[in-house]
Amino acid sequence: MNIFESPIYTVSLLILSCLLLCAACAYFWIKHKNTVQTGEKAPFSSISRIESVFSKLRGLRVTRNIIYISVSLENVRSLYSDAKAWSLFSAIKPVFAKYFSNEPESYIAVYDMKNFVVLNTAESEETERIIKACTEEIDRILLSYNAAKIVDVRFGKYSLVASSLLFNEALSRAKRACSMALDTNKAYAEWNSDGGKIFDRKIKMENTIENEINNNKFFLEYQPVLNAKTKKTVGAEVLSRLYSEHDGIITPNSFLQVLDSTGLNEKFDYYIFEKTCKWIFSDKAHREKYTYTINFSRSTLCDPKFADKILSIIKKYDLNTSSLAIEILENKEVSGEAKSNMVSSLIKLRKYGINILLDDFGSGYTSYDDLQNLAIDILKIDKRITKNAHTEKGIAILKNIVKTASDLGIKTICEGIETAEEEKIAISAGCDMLQGYYYYHPMPVTKLEQLLQNESKKNKAAGDE
Repeated sequence: MNIFESPIYTVSLLILSCLLLCAACAYFWIKHKNTVQTGEKAPFSSISRIESVFSKLRGLRVTRNIIYISVSLENVRSLYSDAKAWSLFSAIKPVFAKYFSNEPESYIAVYDMKNFVVLNTAESEETERIIKACTEEIDRILLSYNAAKIVDVRFGKYSLVASSLLFNEALSRAKRACSMALDTNKAYAEWNSDGGKIFDRKIKMENTIENEINNNKFFLEYQPVLNAKTKKTVGAEVLSRLYSEHDGIITPNSFLQVLDSTGLNEKFDYYIFEKTCKWIFSDKAHREKYTYTINFSRSTLCDPKFADKILSIIKKYDLNTSSLAIEILENKEVSGEAKSNMVSSLIKLRKYGINILLDDFGSGYTSYDDLQNLAIDILKIDKRITKNAHTEKGIAILKNIVKTASDLGIKTICEGIETAEEEKIAISAGCDMLQGYYYYHPMPVTKLEQLLQNESKKNKAAGDE
């Protein structure tokens, strides 16, 4: 007889199966009992679980908060590695669980592998307190990873009580609030109808802005720059504008963020530079006498072929390089290979006689480190420093910046001059050039040319005398 056909084997197998089944039942019963007694729950739920609780709470007429947490690790991946990004994510993930799953009606779930969705019933002030405490702890972790300035964490909240709004729409509004936080450079924002409309306009612009570039819908305005001693115009900053049939004239404050979020910075920057060169070319005899400054995002400057592309455009229009200047915006911090590319490009362009300007010194990402590492010809001092120079400490700071620049062979522009007092302070501090509404607002090309013609006539008349 085969052993597998033996009655003893069959009975033994049945007994063993029963014992295993009983052990499994006992394990899950004990686990359930401990959970009920201690009130513990898993730190992370699922999105479907949050959606289910969201629907059940509607009938209880309690405040329901949907919080969307965005965690951007792209810079960590590009500057370091995927492994470091994953390690950092693993370090901050428990922090979110600590602050958003420790209450009976507070649930958190991972969303799209790297972001988070929270449902809780806390009051507004309590929610803000929790977010602040959570942010402070995450900042400490980022600091320990040397990632304090390259990881972006934002919170967006949408609150409702008895509304019949579906979960997906509530989550969509929380995402919009998160985007509003990013746009306003805040850690946290709460959805409201006005902010929602702004967000909708941004999404619409994201969907159309590349077509606006391709169809040459942007136009240029110019804000003159004056010699501080003679008050004569030495050039102008080129400022881009977009005309919309629905929203009128749209300034860079609105569309630069869209260019960044859609990855169109490079395309736009080269487009505006060539548009400026083409304009100078159309009347070289008069326009090449001045210097026109074009703004570039740091991401564009990190293009390994940046200098070659710029020189190629200048050669195409056969322009004198002294009529053009590159202004480095303070919109992003770069490091590693990207920064090396930027430094090399700037050095090469300076050799060809193109001036390099550093924008908004004293704010954002511009610092003394830039003065040491970048090839700079002109330093634009942030208007907040000029406006604060009416105090003893403020004027000391301004004078120190101007002196440091001068010692390095760098000229200075005090921007944002709006009053006679600010002009006097800037000149007394030793600034080389001035710019601001006290002299001229940004103007269309026709007005700029009229201004330059009038100055030319005055200079000629003075020379004849």
